[in-house]
This record gives sequence, structure tokens and C-alpha cells, in this order.
Amino acid sequence: MNSKFYLLILFTLLAVSGCGERAAAPQEPAPVLRYSKPEVCDFAISLAQFDVNQPDAKQLRFLNERWRTLQQDELLRPDEAKHGQHLMTALNYHLARDSITKIDEVLEHTAHAYEQIEGLRRFSSNPQEMKVPDSIIRNLRNAVQDCCAHALSSNATALLRADDSSGLYAVGRRAYFIQRDVNRLLDNELSFADYRNQLQAAAAKLPAAPAAVDLNANWVTCH
Repeated sequence: MNSKFYLLILFTLLAVSGCGERAAAPQEPAPVLRYSKPEVCDFAISLAQFDVNQPDAKQLRFLNERWRTLQQDELLRPDEAKHGQHLMTALNYHLARDSITKIDEVLEHTAHAYEQIEGLRRFSSNPQEMKVPDSIIRNLRNAVQDCCAHALSSNATALLRADDSSGLYAVGRRAYFIQRDVNRLLDNELSFADYRNQLQAAAAKLPAAPAAVDLNANWVTCH
């Protein structure tokens, strides 16, 4: 009888001791809240203010420059880098359309210069070796600089960062090589019809409309 009594006490103590150990077990630490870098927060706020219904290509070029800086300076968390890139890729549809419009403007100026040059070649004794008047080239260069050169260069920098099988990349290549292609057009190494076919092929790779995206700054964690 006594032995049973002692065993009962022993098991009771063990049970109480076990409960005590479970109660005293340390709690898991609360997850650490990682705040985004201030530069990332500022960018996210600026991005949220972008009007997708009336996209401003100049503003979008500036956003792309800021985005590249954040990437180069390694200020983005992995999740921020992934989500931010998704947003920028969707928005850069507007830069691709802007590039096509500006390339069309360049072609108009180039066609005007081409007609002037061809008119002189028709009366030249040696059309292949004829020196093109500096004034024609200067006027063309000034017209392209005024309308399109800087914008196309900035657009190309942004678009060529896209996947190389995408429409963004295809249009970006046309923007990047515009100076080379203008020279080929003027030298009769490339016809205007062939070039327009190349441009249309690049444009055809773009979606019919931009992807819908949520630009709210809820992808960053700011103070």
C-alpha cells in the first residue's frame, strides 16, 4: 500500500514538473520589421503619383533613371526589386509607344533631307561620290536633336533592360540604332519601306494595351 502511495506521489510530481517546464518554455521572438530604405520609399511614392490614364513620357523616363540608381546602389530588398521591376516593365509600354511616335518624327525629317539629297544627285556627274552639302546634314541633325534624340536615347536605355524576346526590347533596339539607320537611309543602303516594315514588326510584338497595375506604395515598408 505504501509503495503504491509513493508511486502515485512520484507520478504526480513528474506531471506537475512537466507542466511547469512547458509553462516556462521561452516564447518565439516576434518577427523583426525591416523598413525600406528612404530612397526606396521616396521612389514608391513618386511612382504611386504617376497618372497611367495620361502617361507623361518625360516623367516616366525620370522614374526609370531613379529605378536604375536604386538597383545599382543595391538599396532594394529582394521582394522590392521583384515587385518594382514588374511595375516598371508594365509602365514602360508607354515608353515603347512614345519611341515609335518619335521614330516616325525622325523618319519625316530624314525623308525631307533625303529628297533634297536625291534632287542634287540627279544632276551630279558622279552621284555615288557626290558630297552632301553640310547645310542639309546640319538641318537634319538640328531637327532630330530638337524633337527626339535625347528622348529616344533615354527610352532605349530603359527598354533594352527588358527581356530580349519582348516587344519592349524590340522597340528599344529600333530606338537605340536610330542614328545608324538614318545614315543607311540617306546612303540608300536601306529603303524607307524596308525600315518601316522593321519598325512595324517591332511594334507588333507589343501588347494591344498596357497591363493594369496597382501603383499604390504598399510594396514598401516606410516609417
